[in-house]
Amino acid sequence: MYLKRLRLFWVYLLALAAIVGPCAAVIYAARYVSASQQQERAASIAADVLRRTHRVSEQMRSAFAELGTSPDGVACSERHMDLMRRMVVRSNMLIDVGYASGNELLCSSFGDKPIDLGVPSYVSGVGNVIRIGVQHPLLPDSRLLVISDAKTGITAQIHEQSVLDVSTRDAELTVGVLGWTQQRALMARGRFDPAWRQWMGDAYEKSRMHGQTMVAIHRSPHYDYAAFVAIPASEMQHHWQRIALGLSPLGIATGLTLLWVLLQYTRQQSSMPVALRQALTPSNNDLFLVYQPIVDLQTDAFVGAEALLRWRRDGGELVSPDIFIPVAERHQLMRQVTDKVLALLARDAAPFLRDHPDFYIAVNLSAEDFNRADLPGRLHEWVVNMAVHRGALHVEATERVFMDQDLVKRNLMALRAQGIPVAIDDFGTGYSSLSYLTRLEVDCMKIDKAFVETIGTASVTSHVVAHIIEMAKSLNLSMVAEGVETPEQATYLRARGVQFAQGWFFSRPLGIEALRACLADAACLADQDSLSTQASVS
Repeated sequence: MYLKRLRLFWVYLLALAAIVGPCAAVIYAARYVSASQQQERAASIAADVLRRTHRVSEQMRSAFAELGTSPDGVACSERHMDLMRRMVVRSNMLIDVGYASGNELLCSSFGDKPIDLGVPSYVSGVGNVIRIGVQHPLLPDSRLLVISDAKTGITAQIHEQSVLDVSTRDAELTVGVLGWTQQRALMARGRFDPAWRQWMGDAYEKSRMHGQTMVAIHRSPHYDYAAFVAIPASEMQHHWQRIALGLSPLGIATGLTLLWVLLQYTRQQSSMPVALRQALTPSNNDLFLVYQPIVDLQTDAFVGAEALLRWRRDGGELVSPDIFIPVAERHQLMRQVTDKVLALLARDAAPFLRDHPDFYIAVNLSAEDFNRADLPGRLHEWVVNMAVHRGALHVEATERVFMDQDLVKRNLMALRAQGIPVAIDDFGTGYSSLSYLTRLEVDCMKIDKAFVETIGTASVTSHVVAHIIEMAKSLNLSMVAEGVETPEQATYLRARGVQFAQGWFFSRPLGIEALRACLADAACLADQDSLSTQASVS
């Protein structure tokens, strides 16, 4: 009951994860994509504002230089004001140039009527008098940046809009130009946060999240100012929500797909133990055996076969052993599986083995089998009831069976004492080492297909098979190579003294009648496919 409740808990938890997971992934992806896009957007606008400010600086420097060499040496002369007018017409950033004295603009391209500029905001590091947010008499609501040379009085006026004018969709952003040394905003739309200046450090370009705001600052390499842009939290939120809304159908579809897969898997897993128990009953014929021949590499004759359990459910569906054997292990059904295999083998092969006294059949036993004290007695009883020759039955065990050596060793010795050879299966893929093999008394080592298939390749593990062969020779163990599929592999194994092999190069798994026919007909090796069509399962 506890295990059932625990399993149900995990099913509900996975179902919840299948629904919530994709939604959370959509939100995370939307936030990530939004942050990346908004970071690019802020950096692009800051770079554009800095380019415009550079144009202002270049045009202002040109105007100061040209006005500094007056045609007649008289400030505010008619010829001088004509020059100012031509400068303004040529410029696309300066709205006015003129001469200032004290807090008055004495004359400009608009004429020689004095205009009150107000007190300076500050003096820059190069001696320019800076006035911020000045209103022009002709444009009462204007905000001008007025810059005057403290020595010559030459003055340029710049409209903030010419620098800060960005697209309509960026109207809610904070945009401005900061006097770097003075840490004063020369022109700005929105408020500059002094903390942005602190994390900028000595960098010339930086863009990142500051709290909930995306900030980008681009500092001029030529002048003492920097352009800054800040995208507010509200804009960031609206942006990622729009992206999330666009991605939500994908998230919903993914979640529903995962939920469907989970439900199908849960249904399969929940019904499979019941179906497997039914299949293991003596009267049920859904489970059956096929036999993978084992050949002598020197003669290519069949000397034995490995019994392989297969399951064909109602409707003809074949269930892979990779699926139902783990189910049997989880639900403590391996003893019943072994009993079923022995029962099927007795039904299939008892007369066959009596007719072929030099032939044997190998069966795989589980760790649960080897951990039971009655194993030798069960197998001895089976051999006696079958009335077959000594050595007709071989057993195979995977490496993990041998982890608890003291518990297993007695069974190994008892089996070998009653004439049942023992092979270690899939050698090299589990836990075994040379020390294990020297302490455990086994008769045969089966070389796993994973190593056989590297023969003749450039795989980094291709040399391992040679070491396994030498290890088996040093322990006087016979060897069976699994998964032989090419003549090159067979030649390699034969040349290095491997005695036996099995694999599709020699034969597919056969039904018992096909195996009997093959042993009766020496020419059967020429056409294994036609012999195994009805009963083989690859």
